[in-house]
Amino acid sequence: MKNKYFIAVIFLMLTVLMTGCSDERFVADAPLSEDEVIAYAQAKIYEETGDRVKAEIVAKNQLQCTTLWFDGPVAYQNVENGSEYELKITSKDNEDIVARAYYKDGYTVYDEDSGPGGYKQEPYFGHDYVSRRGFNTVKTEFIRALDERFDEYYIYDDVSTDDGLDIFICSSDYEVINDLLLDFKNTVIIYRDEEYVTYSVYIYKDEQAFNNKDFERYEDGHEDFGGQSYGEDMISQYTGKQVVKLSNCEHFDQDFFESDGAVNAYRIIDDADPDSFDYLIFYYDAEPNAFVGANTPFTTVYGVR
Repeated sequence: MKNKYFIAVIFLMLTVLMTGCSDERFVADAPLSEDEVIAYAQAKIYEETGDRVKAEIVAKNQLQCTTLWFDGPVAYQNVENGSEYELKITSKDNEDIVARAYYKDGYTVYDEDSGPGGYKQEPYFGHDYVSRRGFNTVKTEFIRALDERFDEYYIYDDVSTDDGLDIFICSSDYEVINDLLLDFKNTVIIYRDEEYVTYSVYIYKDEQAFNNKDFERYEDGHEDFGGQSYGEDMISQYTGKQVVKLSNCEHFDQDFFESDGAVNAYRIIDDADPDSFDYLIFYYDAEPNAFVGANTPFTTVYGVR
């Protein structure tokens, strides 16, 4: 009974508040045409970055303003003649750099408190072009580092986040892999101000397992949470096999790697015999902050069968 009374009171309060907003008017100020929005987006990104880009409108909607908040927006009102746009932004110099942008017309609010001239809200423009450019630069540098060391590898955008990379390689040479990981580390630190890139490296020692695997299945994987994808989840999805986490270590330890996780483990998670699995995968997980202060990247060894 108390819950019903509480809901009724809240509903009454919302009704009164929403009714009290009815005298407000929201009127767009010199709204832009679609061609003008495109030109505006291109000019603003050039002004901010020096890059020449192509802009395309992918969505146009009626511009609305929030007129009531109650633990979040609960009431809206249209802006007369106002529109908001979503745009696709593509670099003219590198078509791999694709970003999103948003534009909202400026408007004036007329109500009893704003006076005859009303209250003006400037146009809004936002984009993620700089971060997308930074991500593309990091990915390009990763590919360069991989090309210098491997004839065959796979690199994918993380299926769970817009700012992650997942790399699949095959080697039992610790020095080659460690040198690659140091290259990756330097790259993400250099470009972290443009984009904070997380990354995971799946390392196979077994060439037959690596050559027989359809890594494109990774792109069909998913996580039930946001953020960087998790090695155990991804391996089980793209292999279709049972995956057992055996042990892990800080950084990429040589003895840990060469002993298949038996030496210098930070933690033993499952003491199953590594030889009882079809093959092992070493999973190296890192991000820029992993190399700062007390933080560290981790290497985990998984048994697959």
